[in-house]
Amino acid sequence: MANIKSAIKRAELNTIANERNSQQKSAMRTAIKKFEAQPSEELYKSASAIIDKAASKGLIHANKAARDKSRLAAKLG
Repeated sequence: MANIKSAIKRAELNTIANERNSQQKSAMRTAIKKFEAQPSEELYKSASAIIDKAASKGLIHANKAARDKSRLAAKLG
């Protein structure tokens, strides 16, 4: 464990960010799975928005976001 106050705070913030990122990634995967289970326009829009948010925050790469959205669009019709 770190001894310096700023390093301790940074470690705590990293833990919080890690939890938040994990939750957002999990929510993205859940939205994708919901769409794949029952494809509909509404679920596509929802999943697409969540994927875009993840990409804009740097959670996933922009190319992965585009690839995921393309695959969802192909399954939609």
